[in-house]
Amino acid sequence: MRAPSKGAQREANRGQQDIATREQLLNAASDLMIERGVADLSLSELGTKSGLNASLVKYYFGNKAGLMLALLRKVLGPAMLQLKHLAEMKLAPDVKLRIHISGMIRIYFQYPYVNRLMHQLLADDSVTFGHILAQEFSTPVAEAQERILKEGVEAGIFRPIDPLLFYFHTVGACDQLFFGRYQLENVFGITTIDKELVDKFTDHLNSVVLNGITKD
Repeated sequence: MRAPSKGAQREANRGQQDIATREQLLNAASDLMIERGVADLSLSELGTKSGLNASLVKYYFGNKAGLMLALLRKVLGPAMLQLKHLAEMKLAPDVKLRIHISGMIRIYFQYPYVNRLMHQLLADDSVTFGHILAQEFSTPVAEAQERILKEGVEAGIFRPIDPLLFYFHTVGACDQLFFGRYQLENVFGITTIDKELVDKFTDHLNSVVLNGITKD
């Protein structure tokens, strides 16, 4: 087997370096947003956090908005694939919903900035990003939920539920625990969202949702 030429090897090394640099910038942005509890950051902050020249954001992502979109695709892309597979699995509809709701809460626990990041992109340029965010993230969730609800009704497990209302109920509830951190601290005296609280919230929301839509 012929060894790759020096030129081909250089190209391969450059490609690996590009991937590593992109990941370094994305991971730094994610860490900053989690640490600061915000969905926006300056390029200078990103440069300091990543240890890279902030001008690399323009080279790899076009601009800061491009980096934000790439970050959403990085953290939510695997979850979108998992949700698609879940909707197609041979499981009882109520089991699918429990898995789905639990998965959404885990995503928000791990990446509490995702919804705020979407709103930031929409505030900056709703014409450009509105369709992209809906197509890649919101619509797959809504369609999977509608499919599971329909299966539940046909199986005699769920009563008829408006998919639109269900979408905003579940997504809004999952996000609010993490978006409303100031309420947790100032109203309930809770300064840290830990695994114990997330587990309690997951059990509570699953119970409320499923008890609310179960036919009997």
